[in-house]
Amino acid sequence: MSTEMNQDLLKDFKQATYEEWRQAAEALLKGAPFEKRMLTKTPEGIVLQPIYRKEDVEELATSRSAPGEGNFARGSDASGYLGKAWEIAQEQPYGDPQVFNEALLKDLDAGQSAVNALLDVATQLGLDPDQADDAQVGECGLSLATLDDLKVAFGKVKADYLPVYFQTGCAGLATQALFAAWLKGEGLDFRDAKGGLNMDPYGVLAARGKLPVSLEALLDELAQLVKYNAQNAPGFAAAGISGIPYHGAGASATEELASVLSTGVAYLRAMDDRGVSIDEAASQVRFTLSIGGNIFMEIAKFKVARMLWAKVVKELGGGPEAQKMKIHARTGMANKTQLDPYVNMLRTTTEAFSAVVGGASSICVGCFDETMRLPDDFSRRIARNLQVILQEECELTHVIDPAGGSWYIDSLTDELAKMAWSAFQQLEGSGGIVASLKSGKWQETLAATRANREAMLGQRRASLIGTNQYPNLEEKPLQAGVVTAPAFKAKARAAAKARRDANDCAAVRKDYEEAAAEAKIGFLIEAVEKGATVGCITKLFRSDAVEETLSAPLPSWRLAQCYEALRAAASKYQEKTGTAPQIFLANLGPLKKHKIRADFTRSFFAAGGFECQYSAGIEDIDTGVKDFKKSGARIAVICGTDPDYVEKVPALAAALKDAAPDMKLLLAGFPGDNLAAFKEAGLDDYIFVKSNNYEVNKAYLEWLGVL
Repeated sequence: MSTEMNQDLLKDFKQATYEEWRQAAEALLKGAPFEKRMLTKTPEGIVLQPIYRKEDVEELATSRSAPGEGNFARGSDASGYLGKAWEIAQEQPYGDPQVFNEALLKDLDAGQSAVNALLDVATQLGLDPDQADDAQVGECGLSLATLDDLKVAFGKVKADYLPVYFQTGCAGLATQALFAAWLKGEGLDFRDAKGGLNMDPYGVLAARGKLPVSLEALLDELAQLVKYNAQNAPGFAAAGISGIPYHGAGASATEELASVLSTGVAYLRAMDDRGVSIDEAASQVRFTLSIGGNIFMEIAKFKVARMLWAKVVKELGGGPEAQKMKIHARTGMANKTQLDPYVNMLRTTTEAFSAVVGGASSICVGCFDETMRLPDDFSRRIARNLQVILQEECELTHVIDPAGGSWYIDSLTDELAKMAWSAFQQLEGSGGIVASLKSGKWQETLAATRANREAMLGQRRASLIGTNQYPNLEEKPLQAGVVTAPAFKAKARAAAKARRDANDCAAVRKDYEEAAAEAKIGFLIEAVEKGATVGCITKLFRSDAVEETLSAPLPSWRLAQCYEALRAAASKYQEKTGTAPQIFLANLGPLKKHKIRADFTRSFFAAGGFECQYSAGIEDIDTGVKDFKKSGARIAVICGTDPDYVEKVPALAAALKDAAPDMKLLLAGFPGDNLAAFKEAGLDDYIFVKSNNYEVNKAYLEWLGVL
């Protein structure tokens, strides 16, 4: 249809102004305040408008720049996903290299396009299995002590076609030596390697509160890797900066952005102090951002991350290529639940979509059951296929910038950028991320955000389906999945010790110390080829290791945990007594009069694990008292209409209290001016839409002795 025809069709329709729209909206509100009903404040402090217009974004840089240009808000590459689809970089969090390999090959054959190897805590700390605690070996990550372990883990993996990423924590040098030696054995050149080590001492310090050696020593190791890889393997990034510890501690989008930006500045300055140029250092870092549940806020977060990182690198003297941010996205844990866990599949769907539209370079979708067990084939398949569907069926790779032209997203991006930059400046003003963590100031900031989010959940101003809204008391718990077998741990310990005993680590250390600086990484690779273990070679450069600690590491937090504790206590009570904690619904009159409030009450208390006995409508007091006593419950909630409350509550309350003086009697709904009279008759409490759902459930579970 031509432009002329479009204009002809529209000529008889008057263009409505914003003022006219607002007047119409206010008329529909019937006196309710526009600002209270139509504006929404996010945890970041951004006020969302009910409608966005072209004039809101005409002067914004996000609207004027094209993909691959300007501040990179619309992407680092002009062709977007048309040129290169995002990498499907799923995790296989298994400790046993053989189990890891079997899962990895299955996933690669079914659509995964990048290796994303989590390492267990022992390996991340540079320890062999026999040098580490039992809980650090093979739990939630791959156990690597020798080249043979990596050969098993990566058997049949084609690293000349696939990028390979490690999550190395503090073990960048040891892991690179293993990987380079493995590549050499496969007949591949390390110079052509794609992927990265994601060595992230800042993230480890924040999350665990402890480093195996001083931060300065780890930054020396990282600088050694950055220099080497920038010159010898530019496609294999040495450094990683992660927002996961901050997101997992409750950070808002603003706070996560401020955290990674401040960490990025600390990293660039540390590299500069060690003789690494800004361009080299920036090219050798890969960021990881968590994905939260607010679709549009998360889209904006990825755009803002690119914008502000480009600004930082430019200010520090980096060139255009160095300003381009490489972002791996990982679905967050903060909003995932153990209750009604299949809902997590739906949450990760919207989160992955946000990361795609926001322009992530690679994405890992967490398995729906990861809050309670290691994944099996089914849960991994669902998580992986989610991304495959977004690529193959939704055709999101056919659009350069899916969010381009959205007035709402452009406006939100601009506001988030301003707030994130302000938070970043405050962090820098307090000495940067490390100083703020050591003083405890940043922990206090994140704790306040967590408390606010928990309050909103408890008041049901925020929802977690299956947890504080629409709980399913008939839910069956998931069966335990794959585990790291104790037999594997014992085998790994014995093998590492035998291999270490067979190598003269003291002699290797002497040769390493005498090697020229530029030859040390090559020396480590040769040592691995000759049989040196991760623990042995780590000792070469950490012989005088002194731990660095943080007095208050960031908590690993999930929003649902408080409710899950209530439900767990209620389940334990049911196992002990044969019934769930009981509440009797004293319903007044016919169904049409009590149903709305009875249903509200049943849902309200189901969130705490209570089972509500839904009685027929009570027509007389004697029947009501008889039904309550027959129920065996010690708590009753009167449900009905306001007129029925005025007429019937005083007499019914008095009769119930007379029959069972130690019972608790509540009212569904706000009693208003009748509260005093109802309490005099025997009413103990009331619940309504503004009640704190969590606190009420907790209080009555405690009263019953369930908690």
